[in-house]
Amino acid sequence: MSKSFSSNSEESKTALIVIDQQYDFEPGGQLPVIQGDEIVDGIAQLMESYKEVVVSQDSHPAGHISFASSYPGKKPYDLLTLDDLNDPHFHSHFTKEMVKTYLESVSDKNQTLWPDHCVPGTHGWKIDERLPLDKASLILRKGNRSESDSYSAFKENDGISTGLAGYLREKKIQTVYLVGLAGDFCVNWTARDAALMGFNVIYDSTLTRFVNPQNKNRVLKELESLGILIKEV
Repeated sequence: MSKSFSSNSEESKTALIVIDQQYDFEPGGQLPVIQGDEIVDGIAQLMESYKEVVVSQDSHPAGHISFASSYPGKKPYDLLTLDDLNDPHFHSHFTKEMVKTYLESVSDKNQTLWPDHCVPGTHGWKIDERLPLDKASLILRKGNRSESDSYSAFKENDGISTGLAGYLREKKIQTVYLVGLAGDFCVNWTARDAALMGFNVIYDSTLTRFVNPQNKNRVLKELESLGILIKEV
């Protein structure tokens, strides 16, 4: 790796961003990531060492557009595409026009349908209590609009900003250090958006886990190609 990086927030204007370390993404949750709970202690130690800590929290209302349960006949992990709207048997709690508008607004023109998860008020919505949340200067709730999913902490899947970039710029943050869940979805898309928005990005692959572990090498190579620094040891 030709570039160097440091996790020491004193050496540059760096913020630690902890992505969606919630019970629903840990073993026993509604959308569990394999070994997703094993990284909590390491993340907690990092939080103690940073002056600027942002914690994102997936926060979906019941009946969310990303939930398989919103589409009778669909199952968790099915892929929803524009072609589905042409099926005479297609049913949804949303109008076809709303689903069409959403799918046309997202980059891949599709939506993975998930089990109901991270619904406010449920246990799975809560951030892991082992994390020192008193160290967080901001808890950012994302995906709380019923008509759009939100993988990235910077913007929702339909392009609407979460306001995080502006917040970090006001704090004079230049570099973001990313940890949390899951490595191939929310941490991945947060890293991509951060780089596109002009931040230096450090992706700590030791403090994330993947929904599909076989995606890890591909994701890391793609992120490196964008100039994102990968911490692997």
